[in-house]
Amino acid sequence: MTRLARSLLALLVMAVALPATAQVTDEDIDRARSEVNEIMAEAQALGDEVQDAWSRQFALDREITDLNASIELARVKIVDTEKKLEEVAVEMYMGSSTATSMQVLFSSSDESYGAGVEYLRNVTGNDADVINQLRSFRVELDRQTGRLEEASAEQEVLTAELEAKAGDLQGQLVEAQAVYDGLVARQAAEEAARRAAEEEARRRAAEEAARNATTTTAPGSTDSTEDGSEESTETTTPTEETPDTTAPSEPPPPPASSGGACPVAGAVSFSDSWGDSRSGGRAHQGVDMIAARNTPIVAIYSGTVQRLTDGNLSGLAIWFRSDGGDTFFYAHLESFADVSNGQSVSEGQVIGYNGSSGNAPEFLPHLHFEYHPGGGGPVNPYPLVRDLC
Repeated sequence: MTRLARSLLALLVMAVALPATAQVTDEDIDRARSEVNEIMAEAQALGDEVQDAWSRQFALDREITDLNASIELARVKIVDTEKKLEEVAVEMYMGSSTATSMQVLFSSSDESYGAGVEYLRNVTGNDADVINQLRSFRVELDRQTGRLEEASAEQEVLTAELEAKAGDLQGQLVEAQAVYDGLVARQAAEEAARRAAEEEARRRAAEEAARNATTTTAPGSTDSTEDGSEESTETTTPTEETPDTTAPSEPPPPPASSGGACPVAGAVSFSDSWGDSRSGGRAHQGVDMIAARNTPIVAIYSGTVQRLTDGNLSGLAIWFRSDGGDTFFYAHLESFADVSNGQSVSEGQVIGYNGSSGNAPEFLPHLHFEYHPGGGGPVNPYPLVRDLC
């Protein structure tokens, strides 16, 4: 068992084996989140390998596309050059050049190439540029074809490795997220039980107060005094002190954070991929945050959901504007949360769920996250999310 697996197992035991009397506190959740992040930091090497392989795959895609275009162009040039040489051949034939001399001319071997060029100059007076071009085109075609075969083979191996590594990383992320979700779910259940107990206590207190309010006073008796006057004595039934039925005050909400929330509310792996190769020859203008499918995606700050979109490249995506005026783009979501265009949301509120919509690989669910300060052009978001996550 790896150290990562042992750590996850220990954390899982902590999540499910706490005594029934022990309450899961916010500190427990924060500590679990920190431990999950530490565990994932140990797995960051694998995450980096996945990111590097992914970028290399995009680079190979672009190289293969360019090679195919160059090879096609080289073939066109060779055909055009061969037509020119056919014209030269006809002239040589009409000039009674022997078939043997023509065969020497068209040979591409190093031994006969120089002799062919010299023969062409001496017999016909033509320049050797056409033959030089043809030879150059053929050499370049051979080089590009060879490189295409190498790149295609590398891409095939890389794709298999990428899928395998991404699968391993997803497994680790799913396990870590399950631990964290287990603690959060237990805390929510305990909070619901606490509220139910408080409500039951208030109900019983109200019933007790009502019973005390209806308790009647016992009738009094009169005795004669020596002077004939009546002295009234009243006997009352002693009662217990009426309990305080004021509902206990709710604990004050935690102070709002101004530091920002990690966009991925759970186990996540990411690296600085700003400027890396992407499909279509594009340069990456965000950070790819790999997480388990359906991991909650949250608002990084308090602000407004500007627009929900569904594009061929981005898939399900959200444009979000913070109260501070910065814009953020969340792409490749699996689904939206219960949010709508123009809705105000608080920092840390769930706005979607991690996925692989759009052009994201099915085997690699991730959040493509962009940062546009002041609503302008994108800047590298890695330093921001590194500090928050």
